Amino acid sequence: MYILYRDLFQIDSLDTSSNMWWDSLAYGYFCGNKNRVHSDEEKNMQDVMFETLCQILKLDSEACQGAALHGLGHLVHPDTEKVIRAWIAEHPDLPEEDVDYAEDCIAGRIM
Repeated sequence: MYILYRDLFQIDSLDTSSNMWWDSLAYGYFCGNKNRVHSDEEKNMQDVMFETLCQILKLDSEACQGAALHGLGHLVHPDTEKVIRAWIAEHPDLPEEDVDYAEDCIAGRIM
């Protein structure tokens, strides 16, 4: 997935494709159909998706960073808030609307 973002979506986000990619993969955690406490397999899958989204968040692409935030907002990983707050701190010149979106991702207020 990281390579897809690095080599394709970083160049062309394909409209909303890069942002919505994670809905089909991570939304189950957001709506409660999946939960890391149910099984080791769900925990491991959530952890792998989280690590991938963290890598994508580091790409030098607003589209990829936005997509990573969107995915993190749906994934509901225990370390989501820590990672997004660090990302906000590393980007002190973010527009207020980007900070607000990141806060919405932390709080799970995205669709």
